[in-house]
Amino acid sequence: MNDWKEIQALSHLAVVSEYFLQVTLDKTGRVITSDSGIGPVPTFFDNKEKPIFFADCFLASNWAKYETQRLKAWRNSHQSFTLELQKIVHPEGGIVNTKWEFFFISEDFGTCLGIGHPLVENKPYDIGLGDFFDSASGDKELLDHILEDKLLGFWEFDLEKKTDFISQGLGHMLGYTQEELKTSASISWQDHIISEDYNALIHDLTTHFQTTGNIPFKREFRMRPKTNQVIWVLGFGKTIEWSDSGLPRKVVGCLVDISERKKQEIWLKEHHYFLKELAHEQSHSLRARVANILGILEIMEAEPQSDETNRLMQLIKNESKLLDQALKKSIKQSVKKNKDLPDFSPDEDQHSLS
Repeated sequence: MNDWKEIQALSHLAVVSEYFLQVTLDKTGRVITSDSGIGPVPTFFDNKEKPIFFADCFLASNWAKYETQRLKAWRNSHQSFTLELQKIVHPEGGIVNTKWEFFFISEDFGTCLGIGHPLVENKPYDIGLGDFFDSASGDKELLDHILEDKLLGFWEFDLEKKTDFISQGLGHMLGYTQEELKTSASISWQDHIISEDYNALIHDLTTHFQTTGNIPFKREFRMRPKTNQVIWVLGFGKTIEWSDSGLPRKVVGCLVDISERKKQEIWLKEHHYFLKELAHEQSHSLRARVANILGILEIMEAEPQSDETNRLMQLIKNESKLLDQALKKSIKQSVKKNKDLPDFSPDEDQHSLS
């Protein structure tokens, strides 16, 4: 992803999304461009030409960490580097932890474009994700909510040259070392897709191409990193370059880890079927046995019995009726909880996480 056009497409994420942050820094730490979430808010009396620097946006002590990572990436010929920074919140003056990936965009490796996002404690499992890149005006919200620290990274695919590029963060998630990312000309993230999920992914990507990008590429699927631990991801893609004949040339996208959400969904499915079976067992088996006991007691009552036996039989009868009432109440609660759970159709994907 050395071309400025592709990196500029990624910076578009921060411009139209409340979740992502964006900043461009030169080698002195001066802010060249940024979104509204970075830096102090100017007042009426401020000089509009007054420059903003790194220390106006992040803790000054973070500069050494930033420079260390930048120089390390430069010496090792890396295309980008990742790090966590403590962003200053203006005008309140508080601090929020953020995670960034910086891309080199100048020949001297001094100017870097950074795309970041906050690291928050709450993990919203209800992900509402908009289209990845608005093909029309660019004003639409791209990513409304994302799991904390679960943006795995960016990817780019050149369909004419058949070459892949993956960001450093995505490469590390897939289990590649820094040396492998540096020496390998092309590492394909598609090679890590679980085979059962591959055809559906290709179908959605083909639909994206056939509609000339009007239908964005968005798909949930499983991946197997080199560690062999299967994860669920939500993949987004957008074609950013087309040939004169209308064929796709270059596609960029990002992957989000949704494994925790899928674990919750699988647990809800299992709980759903457990409650269903429980209600059936209570209704048809347990209550039937209680009815049998009451029937036997009625037969015994027709026979001559001692006063003590009649007293004990009446106690058993009363307890059996109370048990039947308790079962009816339990069945009603189980059915209600089952209805409150999300509806899972029988053909719904039952893939596990392992």
